[in-house]
Amino acid sequence: MLDHIVGKHARDKQLESNILQISQDAKALKKQYTDVIDGTVGMLHHEEGNIFKFSVVDDLLHHLSDPEMYQYAPVRGTKAFTEGVFDWVFGPLAKKMREQFKYCVIPTTGGSGAISNTFFNFNDFGQKVLIPNHYWTPYENFAYEANIELKTFLMYDDMNRFNQIDFKEQAFELAKKQNRLCVLLNDPCNNPTGLCMTKEDWQLVISVLNDVASRNIPVILIQDIAYIDYQMKSTEFSRDNFITYTDLHENILAVVVFSGSKTFSMYGFRIGAQIGLSKNQDILNHFIRVGDYSVRARFSSVSEPAMSVIGKIFSEPIYRQQFVDEINVARKLLKDRALLFLNESEKNDLEILPYCGGFFISIITNNKNIFKDLVKEHVFVIPMGNLIRIAISSLKLSEIPRLVKILKKYI
Repeated sequence: MLDHIVGKHARDKQLESNILQISQDAKALKKQYTDVIDGTVGMLHHEEGNIFKFSVVDDLLHHLSDPEMYQYAPVRGTKAFTEGVFDWVFGPLAKKMREQFKYCVIPTTGGSGAISNTFFNFNDFGQKVLIPNHYWTPYENFAYEANIELKTFLMYDDMNRFNQIDFKEQAFELAKKQNRLCVLLNDPCNNPTGLCMTKEDWQLVISVLNDVASRNIPVILIQDIAYIDYQMKSTEFSRDNFITYTDLHENILAVVVFSGSKTFSMYGFRIGAQIGLSKNQDILNHFIRVGDYSVRARFSSVSEPAMSVIGKIFSEPIYRQQFVDEINVARKLLKDRALLFLNESEKNDLEILPYCGGFFISIITNNKNIFKDLVKEHVFVIPMGNLIRIAISSLKLSEIPRLVKILKKYI
């Protein structure tokens, strides 16, 4: 076997993510049976089964000029896109964030590109990034590709709240061991659990990071906010926790990861952003330098049509209002499904992990054969270690009562 044809660092590469394959299996069985429940797809769908698309996005895509459709996108993006993303992400706090921080918005191939670039550029090979023990499994691929590893802390305490104690212990231990601390938190609306950290949780996190940074140890905070627009709370409070950032030590780099896939349903366009924030201009300069380089070296630039559409929506009030109206419809669609799932779970004594928003609800299970058991009932969900993840984003309301009963049967 000519296994040496690949470099030594690549010999163990084997894509083992089962999410896409399970989704394809569910689609195939749906062609044979009408009772198949597909809880695998992390995309928002209408009740009739079609993907949820925003009409304002669709209309703008069909009316782009040739340059807006076909030319290369600038590596650093357009002002309409980058400043628009910043304003959207931080909402009412955008002005304060501009006053408190030096910042730069770098367009990336989805949120995935932002995380991958950050992993690669802000860790030494062989080091570890601290994340919760329940996480989106492609983080593993991003880490391996960057020649680093993941270290987990317990996400929940005994009261099913964010585990402040274990986060603190693991953060200090890792910082001491490798003289660097890089933390990734997928919040709000964690994938796969739906957990949203409280302001008190974030104050604790910031306090720990500040303590480490005060010892002249490099600290990088990565916050993956892919599902920020799909919290159960009302939109006027969805950005409140960012106020804790204003207490960050001046030598910390924060990287906020924006996903155009989730916010605009532009999944296939691969558009996102890496928002770098620091009170130290030298640190931000490093973020810009390596960020620009990696964009050019890895994927050259992002989707010009997607950047054009998002830039128009963020910069032109009439399009922005249309989008806001439509995303409220999307939020209600998801919220109705979540509330029904929560109510049915309570009625059937099905214990789920705390959920406060996002596309997924998760359940801890001790049944090692649960995936096969559920498939026999024509139910498809994603197994992730000792839990199963249900994508309520793609479920129909009519499917949820039956789904909960089946889950209860095998959990």
